[in-house]
Amino acid sequence: MSRKSKLPGAADFFAFGEGSTPPVEGEAPSTRVQGTRPRTPSLDPDLLPPLLIPEGPTEKVTFYLHPVLLKRLELYKAQLLVEHNLKVTRSQIVEYLLEEGLRHSEPITEQLLARAR
Repeated sequence: MSRKSKLPGAADFFAFGEGSTPPVEGEAPSTRVQGTRPRTPSLDPDLLPPLLIPEGPTEKVTFYLHPVLLKRLELYKAQLLVEHNLKVTRSQIVEYLLEEGLRHSEPITEQLLARAR
């Protein structure tokens, strides 16, 4: 004797209730209930897909980071997604920070010289 229960099939899911008619062959089934307005897409920014920053051509480079710094990088990446709906990679963040750091290198040079002493 089988102990498996009978699962509903496709016919059970797509059965037509009282007063409804099956779709005409070749026509798409309508999901609209009579007397209702079709839903318009929501423009709520929280429901929109994240913004993506396009990436250009890149070269592979390996950086070694302290685990605490790597964790801060991951948290910042998550913060950009949650608070600003901006989806970026760690590489994009590091590339921007490196670009800015090299553009304004005087304070960085002073910090590196102080650490070396």
